[in-house]
Amino acid sequence: MSLSARFRRTLGELSLDVELDVARGETLALVGPNGAGKTSCLRVLAGLLRVDAGRVELDGEVLDGGPEGAFVPAEERAAGFAFQDGLLFPHLDARDNVAYGLRARGAPRREARARA
Repeated sequence: MSLSARFRRTLGELSLDVELDVARGETLALVGPNGAGKTSCLRVLAGLLRVDAGRVELDGEVLDGGPEGAFVPAEERAAGFAFQDGLLFPHLDARDNVAYGLRARGAPRREARARA
């Protein structure tokens, strides 16, 4: 999948101005100090927050086109993220936690583990 995002979002004192392009096969890491907006940026990309201006695209599909544009809710997106606080199953390793979501959507166990 490829991701393209150019957006602004204000949350209280925090003002995000994001421009990023991630090509198929690339990995992106967001780093910065506490309060820099990393989690807020991920919330926008996952569809948990709307952009104030700009757009987010995944494989050319507009997921958030701004206040007047298209919007695909989080549960209908082909992407998401796992919060770092206790939302993972502690008895499962990373692969099985990822595979769980695929299994919940009907994928057979072997296929889910291979895709994860």
